[in-house]
Amino acid sequence: MLEAGGKLLSQLLAPPPRLLFRERQLEEAVRLLQSGSSFAVRGGLGVGKTTLVRMALSRAGVQHTYVECMFCRTYPCLRRRLRGAAGLVVLDDYSLAQRTPELVFLVSSLPLKVLVVHAGFSGEEIKGVRVIEMPPYAKEEISEILVERVVELGLRVGDEQVEACAAKGHKAGGNVRVALLCLAGYL
Repeated sequence: MLEAGGKLLSQLLAPPPRLLFRERQLEEAVRLLQSGSSFAVRGGLGVGKTTLVRMALSRAGVQHTYVECMFCRTYPCLRRRLRGAAGLVVLDDYSLAQRTPELVFLVSSLPLKVLVVHAGFSGEEIKGVRVIEMPPYAKEEISEILVERVVELGLRVGDEQVEACAAKGHKAGGNVRVALLCLAGYL
């Protein structure tokens, strides 16, 4: 059985071995990476955007510079992080960046990029690039994802708890992360 606390939570929230219900988007991302094309991945919270990009990068074996904009939000920070970067630049949670004209110009001028953005984002930086949409998960999809994680980790939770957490994740905009956090509360 799993140890309680932080280890359990990190195991529940760890990237899954496969990305259920996002196979088409994953294959498209791999194809775009292999062809050297820029693209954006857009969707709500907890719908698999970052997981999709990380899996696609791993499958495509593309060298890249990865920046989490949650921790590097400003033009000076991004400029420093991208100095000397060659090839693909991945900007995760780019929607959180402080989008000044200088930052927009910097990101727009990147020759090869992947931008991970929240639902509704339509900035200048993604004009002319393919956008892979990540829709909210359906309740049934969340339930299946939770069951797979329960089996994978050998957790002892009942069907009722799984269904309650799937409903909570669905109500939160199809957010699997919310459902997984709910599940952790039952352990």
